[in-house]
Amino acid sequence: MKFTKSIPAFIAAVVVAYLLLSVMGTQFVLADVKSYGLTVSLADRLAATLHDIYGLVPAMLILVSVTLFIAFVIASICNQIIGGHRRYWFRVAGFTSLPITMMLVKFTMGVTPFALAGTGFGLLLIALSGLAGAWVYVRLTQVQEN
Repeated sequence: MKFTKSIPAFIAAVVVAYLLLSVMGTQFVLADVKSYGLTVSLADRLAATLHDIYGLVPAMLILVSVTLFIAFVIASICNQIIGGHRRYWFRVAGFTSLPITMMLVKFTMGVTPFALAGTGFGLLLIALSGLAGAWVYVRLTQVQEN
């Protein structure tokens, strides 16, 4: 695979994973707010979502980028050494890397880095964000067979 093909694919994967993570995290928090009996309008949801997409960039985008980079390098090495289908290695890497990173941050620093990471269901949503990013990466870097 050409290196020039993998860089834009990686950027696209990070953007997809980050956007899904940010949107789901915002909606998760707003659902919690609504559970207290407060009303959350569609305009409030959209404003909060856009605010979080922009506001989480410094920390969360960097965390997602580094995490997926490490996961994809490990997936590539495993694919070369162990073999198998490349797409499965990358999907497993995407699915597992973000929740593991969230749990490691909580374990080492004692804080939950993202509200969504506070529950098992939230960790599943985080994993699905990573899986979506990995799917994009694999799809954009797949080798066409003639």
